[in-house]
Amino acid sequence: MNLDTLSIALVWGTLSGYLILRTLDSLLAILFCLHGLLMTRWKRLVNKAAPGQIRYGIILNQMLRVTLYGLLFWFLLKSGHNFVQRVFHFSYQGFGGLLWGALATIIAGYFVRTSWRRLIVSWKITHEFDYAEKRQRTFQLKG
Repeated sequence: MNLDTLSIALVWGTLSGYLILRTLDSLLAILFCLHGLLMTRWKRLVNKAAPGQIRYGIILNQMLRVTLYGLLFWFLLKSGHNFVQRVFHFSYQGFGGLLWGALATIIAGYFVRTSWRRLIVSWKITHEFDYAEKRQRTFQLKG
């Protein structure tokens, strides 16, 4: 193993670990949005005038945002993979692949807490009544 393969494994492992984690948490957030949308729709079908219903616009806006983030991170991951394969002929086998996997796992583990917090906020926006409006008012008061 030469120095080029070692440096590519370190750099690409670091970047891809973060990109993989962000892509996966965006997919989970999309599922949360779909669940919230279906629950809101079900509540509205049962009783149109029931209090505490989340507006469709809030959930759809959140779903659009996390879908765009997911597509962005997936595109960056795919582009990086193609770049590393085409230009550097990096193989995910052997010691380079092991080093890449270890570094990707470490970086993903390091950022999993922030990803978890992001998912909790996404869940609250799509499932708790008035959470999105309160959050938006708080950001407007701070800014």
